[in-house]
Amino acid sequence: MLRAVGWPLSLAILTCVQLVTGCCQPRVNPPREDPPPEKTGETVVQPQEASLPSFVGLFTRASPSVVNVSAAHPLPIPEDLLPRRDREILRALVRSLGSGFVFDDQGHVATCSSVVQDADSIEVILANGRQLQATLVGSDEISDIAVLSIPRDKAPPPLPLGNSATLKTGDWVAAFGYPFGLSHSITAGIVSAVRSGEVLKAAHGLILSDASINPGCNGGPLLDTNGKVVGINLIPGQTEGSMGLAIPIEDALALLELLKTGHQPRRPWLGVAVQHVDSRLADSFDLPEAEGALVTRVVENGPAAKAGIQQGDVIIAFAGRTVEDPMALIEVVRGSRLDRKVKIRIVRKGKRKTLRIKPAASPP
Repeated sequence: MLRAVGWPLSLAILTCVQLVTGCCQPRVNPPREDPPPEKTGETVVQPQEASLPSFVGLFTRASPSVVNVSAAHPLPIPEDLLPRRDREILRALVRSLGSGFVFDDQGHVATCSSVVQDADSIEVILANGRQLQATLVGSDEISDIAVLSIPRDKAPPPLPLGNSATLKTGDWVAAFGYPFGLSHSITAGIVSAVRSGEVLKAAHGLILSDASINPGCNGGPLLDTNGKVVGINLIPGQTEGSMGLAIPIEDALALLELLKTGHQPRRPWLGVAVQHVDSRLADSFDLPEAEGALVTRVVENGPAAKAGIQQGDVIIAFAGRTVEDPMALIEVVRGSRLDRKVKIRIVRKGKRKTLRIKPAASPP
């Protein structure tokens, strides 16, 4: 059996070792100091120790204001599958999961529209596990932003809002949320790029980072190292390993303030209905390729009607951008400015024409 060496014996061995090493210890010369760098007119950069930020304090401060959002949706059951009474009793519900955060002192919660759209009921679960019924106040499908309301006296304190316009490539950010509806989590990374809505020709810009945003974290906040919200996490059809995306808070703030009052945003509108151009229609309109957006209806007194666009015209370019199909037209119109004339190219009876159109705000 092995036995541990007792303290007196250990001390004796240690003393002997110190005596032996002390006698045989070689002389140590003092360290030689490197000569100062020569002045050559250039700035001398002294090496500095790299340090990574700690997010422990940030998680502790911010997590109470980040919530789990669970929305229940009816699952349709074929009428001939069960009798009506049994169908009502056994009515199945499917839930969509996401995240959100309190952004003001009135109990308003920001989340993603795709989480709560067409929901029968919405539940907000706080970081301490408390469950609250939430009301959908406003939702915008285009930007994928929605505002919920929970009881003001039960709501956690709001997160401070930052300035996404000051974000730079290489800045540290942290994404908060409830991945897969499970426990609260935080992921961190650096900003890879910040793109404005004008550059993307979209309703809002995007923050790209390598902070992982897993399913269930969409709608949660993206914070800077000061604990301020700089973005709202998005998952637009991402797969595992995709780059983290977030809507800059500068783009989202005006929309949040509008949605919490129950109003919908009014976006650029042309006043036309369009459809795809197939090969048969391309031949009929003397188009070299089956592309563009065929105008099937023009709203009376709308922007298109005022610009001279007629039913049967094929829109092939808008504001200098090629229109391959109706979806391309929708995207480029979304990114346009209200009440500012732009050029629109059409094909009418085989001839190309250039008109000028002024997009107006969509009717309420």
